[in-house]
Amino acid sequence: MTFRIDTPVLHSERLTLRPPCSDDIPVVQREFGRWEIVKHLSTNVPWPYPPDGAHHWFHEMVKPLLATKKEAIWAITKRDGPDELIGVIHIMEDTGLGNRGFWLAESEQNKGYMTEAASLVSDYVFAHTPLTELYVYNAIENTASRRVKEKAGAELVREVPCAHRSGDGISEVWVIRKEAWLKART
Repeated sequence: MTFRIDTPVLHSERLTLRPPCSDDIPVVQREFGRWEIVKHLSTNVPWPYPPDGAHHWFHEMVKPLLATKKEAIWAITKRDGPDELIGVIHIMEDTGLGNRGFWLAESEQNKGYMTEAASLVSDYVFAHTPLTELYVYNAIENTASRRVKEKAGAELVREVPCAHRSGDGISEVWVIRKEAWLKART
């Protein structure tokens, strides 16, 4: 199966998820290029984050992936301020690092925004794509990411070696199953 996915605008009570745009580049550069955000990510993410990192991310990664529909990538914004990105969440084919990734600005953490964004994305994926399972990973030390998965009813299935910027070498692998997700939502 060839993986293709759209990136529609999604709304919840507090959030709007929309495709990223070039106006988001300065915010991504400022908010993503921080150790507290990057430390639990894979070593594929450059550190120190380069001065043109967000520009490269948007033009060399986001635009081609959205155009080919190889990933769905959403800018997470507050519903009352949809022009100001506070984080990013994306869905992709699982090639060994899971189907979903995300990050949230430090100033917006611990407010339930990521749980809300992840729920919107899971609702969309299970209603509009052939995926019946989402595999989601987190560095074993990333308790905030783990909590998002636990709140979603994800099942911990294994631990795997995975290099992270922090030096931590273990990721937890979770699965969110469509049947269980839909049952819990009704």
